[in-house]
Amino acid sequence: MAIFSFKCRCLTSSKIIKFYTDHTIPAGIGISHGSYTHVDGYRFINLFVQFQQEAANEKPVDLGVIFAFDSKGEMRSRRYVNLCENLPAQQAVNFIDVSGAGSWHGDPKISSYTVRLPIMGPYVNVYPFNKEPKERMLNIWAYLTS
Repeated sequence: MAIFSFKCRCLTSSKIIKFYTDHTIPAGIGISHGSYTHVDGYRFINLFVQFQQEAANEKPVDLGVIFAFDSKGEMRSRRYVNLCENLPAQQAVNFIDVSGAGSWHGDPKISSYTVRLPIMGPYVNVYPFNKEPKERMLNIWAYLTS
């Protein structure tokens, strides 16, 4: 009688991308750094958004995400539909837009939230939108996992 023993070594990889670090975003607008970042080979992107917020009643910094086929944004898309759950036909496309509302920490006067998305294209770009009518500091970093 032979006894077999197997050791499973999970082959996972990860990567950190810093889209914005201590970046100033003007009042009431969205911004883009223009280039798309290569994320092919990973399965998920975990986007960490942190922004300056003085009071609970201030408007948030929202986040838009776009996937594309190359670093210039070829065939880019911010809208998606997911039929994996065997949903009925004629599903509407959804905008990849996340609200930062309700993420205020209080002291030290910051808000933060994390967005986990499947990788839906080999390149990605993020677009923060400052909804508050005043300039703010923000950070957006990503943790890619396979």
